[in-house]
Amino acid sequence: MFRYESDGSEQPDWLAEQGKGAAQRFRETDLSLNKLWAYYYGIGGDIDEMSLDAYLHDALDIPPAQVGLIATAMTEMADGDSP
Repeated sequence: MFRYESDGSEQPDWLAEQGKGAAQRFRETDLSLNKLWAYYYGIGGDIDEMSLDAYLHDALDIPPAQVGLIATAMTEMADGDSP
């Protein structure tokens, strides 16, 4: 099964599941949106804070590479790698 990106390209289910996992992890933490966005942006993310918020609330699909960066940011922040 595939979901479609905003540009019409297909997104495999495992990427959609990774995204849902990141959104769920965010909701289960006390991490602020601003701190997550700042860290994500600092490691190369390129969506704005409002788009990140929409993505984390399942209101926006974003490119798979950005999903991976969000997951990386959350993992690194949870592991204490953030400044």
